[in-house]
Amino acid sequence: MLRDCVGPEHLEEWPYNLPMNAILLVAHLAAVLLAALTLWATRHELCETASNRFEWLLPPMLAVATAAVLLIVSPGKRFELWAVAIALGFAIGLGAGMLPTAIKDFSLELVRIKRTWDGTIAAGLLLFLALVRFVTSELLARKSGGYGVLGAAAAFLAAYLTGRVITLLFYNAPRTIHLDMVRGESDR
Repeated sequence: MLRDCVGPEHLEEWPYNLPMNAILLVAHLAAVLLAALTLWATRHELCETASNRFEWLLPPMLAVATAAVLLIVSPGKRFELWAVAIALGFAIGLGAGMLPTAIKDFSLELVRIKRTWDGTIAAGLLLFLALVRFVTSELLARKSGGYGVLGAAAAFLAAYLTGRVITLLFYNAPRTIHLDMVRGESDR
């Protein structure tokens, strides 16, 4: 089937003869999709529902994947800026993870926090950055300044979400009281 689409004489070169614009379009759409999934995955913070470790770790994993895509397709490769953004975001996230009031069910390994907005805002900003990259690169065909600031901002947000969840799950939640909970339900 692939031979019919590409032709047998070019089958060995197939991934390399795709136009770069098509590859960038798919990458930008993937970044928008991953960022939207990151925002969706933070819903348990707003609803104050009890969630397991996977549900807490899913938003940072999706955010890191989004930031990786945005860094890969970034026209400006500023590794020093990206490293500073990641380190700063992770450090701030580690501190922010101590702020929410957590309650844990130690037997079922469920964690619930009082409503917080910082994780959802960070995920929303990540979606905004992915949409900005898509619109400016694909729809407006605007040439980038080449500074890598958008990729650094995405890396900062992903590192912030990661540090925040690490502190919350492994420092804040184990030091709290035990309360019997049901996964996906809030205390209201």
